[in-house]
Amino acid sequence: MSTVNPHHTGQRFASLAWDLAQETASAPTAQRVVDLAVKTISCSGAAVTTLRRNGTLKVIAASDPAVLSAAARIADRTGQSSTKATLTAKATTVNNDVEHDPRWDQYRRLITADTPIRSTASFYLALADVELGAMSFYSHRPQFFTPGVLDDCAIYADHAAVALKAARAEDRSTQLAEAVKSNREIGIATGIVMSRYAVSEDAAFDMLVVASSHTNRKLREIAAATGDVPSWRPKHT
Repeated sequence: MSTVNPHHTGQRFASLAWDLAQETASAPTAQRVVDLAVKTISCSGAAVTTLRRNGTLKVIAASDPAVLSAAARIADRTGQSSTKATLTAKATTVNNDVEHDPRWDQYRRLITADTPIRSTASFYLALADVELGAMSFYSHRPQFFTPGVLDDCAIYADHAAVALKAARAEDRSTQLAEAVKSNREIGIATGIVMSRYAVSEDAAFDMLVVASSHTNRKLREIAAATGDVPSWRPKHT
C-alpha cells in the first residue's frame, strides 16, 4: 500500500507552475526546470535532452552537467539508455536497476563504471504537437522510482512541458521583434545614405553591407549608426 500523502504531494506542486515561470527565455527556463526537478522529486539529478539530426543526444540543461554529459556520451556510444528510448519511441521509459537491467548490457557496464547513476526515468515532452525533448530523472539508488515517485515525475514533466513551450514562444516573439526592429533600422539607414550620397536604394544598401564587412560590425549595428559608412561609392548609381 502506498504511503504517499496526497496532501503533501499537492503542496509540493501547488506553486510549481509559478516557480517554473520565473524565467522567460528557453535556456534559463530549461535550467530552472532541471534544478527544481531535483528539489521537487528529491532525486539525484535531472536533465532535459533532445535528439540532434544525426541521432546523438543534445543535453539542453542538466542539474549535474559533468555526470549527465558523461551519461549522454555513453548513450551515444552504445545507442542505449532510457533517454534514447524515450526520444525514439516518444514514450516513458523506466530503468529502476541500471546495474542489473538485462535490456542494455553494454550501457549497463559503462554507466555503472563511469557514473553514480543507478536508476532512471525518462518522460517524453510534447504539448500541442510541439516536441520539446525528454525530461529525465536520475537517482544514485536502485529502485528509487516507486509508483508514487513516478506519478510525481509525470506531473512534473507536464509542468515542465508547459514552461518550456511558453519559453520557446517567448524566444520566437523576441526574435520577431528584433527582426522587425532591425529591418526598420536598416530601412532608415538606407534612406539616410541615399540622401547623403545621392545614390540609389540598392547602392545605399550595398554601402551599408561593405561598411559592415570592413568594420566587422553587424549590418544592424551599422544601420543603427544611421549612415555611418565609409566614403566608398558604387561604380553605378
